Amino acid sequence: MAFFSVLYRPTMANYIAEITSFQNPLVKKIRSLAYKKYRKREGVFWAEGVRNTLEAIDNAWPIDMLVWAPELLRSDLARERIESSPLRKVTVDARVFERIAASELPQGLGAVVRLPDRRLADIPVGSDTFVVILEEPQDRGNVGAVIRTVDAAGGQGVILVGQAVDPYDPEALRTSMGAIFSVPIVNCNAEQLLAWTGTNNLLLVGTSARSTTEFRQIEYRRPLGLVFGNERLGLSDTLQAAADIMVNIPILGRANSLNLGASVAIVAYQAQGSWFTDNSA
Repeated sequence: MAFFSVLYRPTMANYIAEITSFQNPLVKKIRSLAYKKYRKREGVFWAEGVRNTLEAIDNAWPIDMLVWAPELLRSDLARERIESSPLRKVTVDARVFERIAASELPQGLGAVVRLPDRRLADIPVGSDTFVVILEEPQDRGNVGAVIRTVDAAGGQGVILVGQAVDPYDPEALRTSMGAIFSVPIVNCNAEQLLAWTGTNNLLLVGTSARSTTEFRQIEYRRPLGLVFGNERLGLSDTLQAAADIMVNIPILGRANSLNLGASVAIVAYQAQGSWFTDNSA
């Protein structure tokens, strides 16, 4: 237990460590995980909040420790789960958790979770598979929202192509609302993506405001990849050329575009509705 200095007290069936100092090495380590270089160096990330923590547990992610502040945690379910969990647990006082937390209204629970090492081959491909492919997304909140949408729409994965934001960034985790623990996320380059989609015979549907085909006018056969470009630049020439078809989302008002998260939600649910209708006929 040389990693951090603590005071022990037997508050549950096992001994729980309590941290009361801002200068504790564990506190400093968790705060550093707000930055990608430290997440990469340590091989872990900080998952904050009741939903994120319980989703990590329920989906059997490797968790180094649970960190909680009894004064802040209001969820009876979360308290019961912590008490019954065999995972390593550390208690901190409310002031310390507020210092650790990224949220303005911290819920008093978080987990230090190991980063996964995933490849394209880890995404299951079957006769009803669909995935969302994002090329170099730069907005952390957008990426988290897309992961949440893909989970809600029944997708099998999110593929980040090129220089994308880190999906394990605190803002991406927050907006994913725990979906990041149930949807496989893979980062690759365009060459790797196209080799994988070709091998697995995915239909690639790209999106562009310049397309003359509306997204509601096509069939979305499976397996399917919905491809979206960078928020500012759109899809690269390489991925546009690789797409089997390009579609647009009509803009009827004065707005000149939709954000990435909204665009993914619209096309993903159109693809799902089309698939279910065709297969229930």
